Amino acid sequence: MPMFLKYILLLLLLVSSEHLIAQRISIENDIKKVDSLIFYNNFSEAEKVADRLYNLLEEKYNEKSYMDLKLAVIFQKVDIYILNKRYSKATSMALDIIDLAKKFNLPNDEYQGCLKAALVYEISSHYDLCKIYLNRAYKLYSQKKLENIFSTYCIRVSSYYHLVNKEDSAIHFAYKGLDYAKRFPNPTGRDLSDAYMLLCMLLPENEYKKKIEFGFLAIEEFLKRNDYAAVVSMYNNISNYYIKNQEFDKAFLYNDSAIWFYKKYSLDYHCNFIYKNRAQLFDFTGNGDSAYFYFKLYHEFFLQELKNQDAIEIINITERYQNDKKETVIRGKNQQLFLIIIILVVIAMATVLLIRKNKKINAQNKVISKQLEELMRLLEQKQVLLSELQHRVKNNLQHVISILEIQKESVDFNNIDELIRGNQNRIHSMALLHKKLNVSENVNDVDLSRYITELSELVKDSYNSYKKKINLNINCEIKEMSIEKALPLGLIVVELVSNSMKHAFKSRSIGIITISIKKNNDAQKNILYYSDNGGGFNFNTTTAKGLGIEIIKGLIDQLDGTVETKQGQGFELSIYFN
Repeated sequence: MPMFLKYILLLLLLVSSEHLIAQRISIENDIKKVDSLIFYNNFSEAEKVADRLYNLLEEKYNEKSYMDLKLAVIFQKVDIYILNKRYSKATSMALDIIDLAKKFNLPNDEYQGCLKAALVYEISSHYDLCKIYLNRAYKLYSQKKLENIFSTYCIRVSSYYHLVNKEDSAIHFAYKGLDYAKRFPNPTGRDLSDAYMLLCMLLPENEYKKKIEFGFLAIEEFLKRNDYAAVVSMYNNISNYYIKNQEFDKAFLYNDSAIWFYKKYSLDYHCNFIYKNRAQLFDFTGNGDSAYFYFKLYHEFFLQELKNQDAIEIINITERYQNDKKETVIRGKNQQLFLIIIILVVIAMATVLLIRKNKKINAQNKVISKQLEELMRLLEQKQVLLSELQHRVKNNLQHVISILEIQKESVDFNNIDELIRGNQNRIHSMALLHKKLNVSENVNDVDLSRYITELSELVKDSYNSYKKKINLNINCEIKEMSIEKALPLGLIVVELVSNSMKHAFKSRSIGIITISIKKNNDAQKNILYYSDNGGGFNFNTTTAKGLGIEIIKGLIDQLDGTVETKQGQGFELSIYFN
């Protein structure tokens, strides 16, 4: 393989690699954004970003190298679904994590997926299924020695034992979870706060001071994560413990804290329990009016919840009643009226079918007529195109004959290869012009930029060698041009590029050819500008009798053009034409 091809391949690999790295960084930043949105309780926006990321990774990046990102997004979606109480979706996503992690041999993620599934089953009171996935997680921990994430398993097992009324086992695993959470800190800090919360709840009543101590430690961790609902719950529990031990001043203090956080952050929380505690406090301290006031608030919130549930049930009952009523009315219709309706329906259906069939036939006739008209129009157009193309071919063949006649008069072409190559390039310019016409099916105008670019590259490549590096800089501001002007313009470009490739760069291995075609608004003319940085010569005063120079001058006359040339470093030529 040539060295320059190896460089190009290496460059392409580097560009591709940079693109993939940039894409991965973008996805990682969006994952961090979802974590931030969850942190600040913006669950709806978090779900939108997570869904977009999941769809992107599912469609374009489903290979193993992106599986860590995909699983991270699915874990986020599980958390969002749990927080929004959409447990069926959370379960489905947790099971997807387990399947994907097992398929790609990612034991850490499979372990975490089992614990997520256990959590969802625990919340939805499917304790048997919860235990199955806890056991599966423990098996992975034992096989893979996952000590650094064992704390999450201990927390989940502790919660499970609490729910199935095995308090001693629950306390044992809560302490064990706390120990592992301190030894191997979880990046989210969730295990540490959950361990404190469980110990606050699980320790017996005679250890209430220790319960309260763990409660405050849990609150500190919850505040770090902006989990204000958990903060309210813990303050409410601490207030309860002080009530039971008749320390009413402290009970009031932490009940106030629970209410303050609830109101400040407008939490979706069962606040009736907070007001129930406050009513009990005022009752125990002999303040009947305040106790009545807060018990009334508690009662109103309680009734509001019941009312919401009753409203749903009333809607269901109403719909069932309306449906039953309609069915009764239908059954009570007169049989004779029913038969008449059936007959009328049959007649109406037959009429509709007949009308539709007629419409369909008429529509088909219109389509056929339109297609016939279109075919006739296309046939006429093709005939015109064929006739015009034949005329163009005849004219271009006449150009070839004229060039060959001039060639006969030339005495400077001693090299038969150069002679053949020059004529090949001239004929290629005409063939390329016709190719553009055939592609566009337009016999009048040519896409000038593509024509000049492809033509220049074709001529350059016919002379180029690996020892020389000749660059073409082409700028064409004129979009389309008639074939009458495009053909001589193309032939001029052929001769100029050929001349540069043959003579301009004999003493150098690197060269630049510049071609520009644009409008000159001041002179109201078009300009063809051509230059190279070769040896240079004066176009107007040259004594050479080469065929190329004669052709160029003849073609300039054909365009009614005028010439400007500069003598300096290299060769410069400007042709002005209408």
